[in-house]
Amino acid sequence: MDTKQLIGEAQLLFVGGKIEESIAAFARALEAGADPFMVHLSVGVGYLKLKEVDNAIDSFSKATEVKNDHPRAYFYRGMAFLGKKEYEKAVSDLSRALELKPDLHAARFARAAAHARLLNINEAVQDLRIVLPEMEANMQGFTDSYGILRTEMFKVMAQTGGDREMPALGLAQKEMDIINRWLQEE
Repeated sequence: MDTKQLIGEAQLLFVGGKIEESIAAFARALEAGADPFMVHLSVGVGYLKLKEVDNAIDSFSKATEVKNDHPRAYFYRGMAFLGKKEYEKAVSDLSRALELKPDLHAARFARAAAHARLLNINEAVQDLRIVLPEMEANMQGFTDSYGILRTEMFKVMAQTGGDREMPALGLAQKEMDIINRWLQEE
């Protein structure tokens, strides 16, 4: 099989929910000479799907070594760090993704969650205020197939009451309603 066929096989396995088999197929494609960036990125997404966060981070790191100017690798690695509760690293990667693609709204929303978890409230609110109009206009564009972002945003929303450990975000009710509607989406 040539690399195109191997990649196609790996993608079909992924779409079919056979994530472990998909990862193995991507490894075969890499050995056959497939684009290492695309393979490492795809394998990382597979590991995220399996909730193998450390393996995902490793794959995304390999992708950034091959191609350090692609926002998706930084976005996904930032999401993995968010899931691992390594918020400083998440902010760093999500910021890099936004440098490369300023309109990557999901990265800005995830960075707001990471900032809030670090109690960088002003930065969190600034990111949320930039992204909430886009979020309101395109709720489905903010999918969260790994559950990481929703989990963290539920925790962030607990901050809205404000206490000594987690101060209130200070968002307007309309802004809070947008986030709550997204949290209710399936």
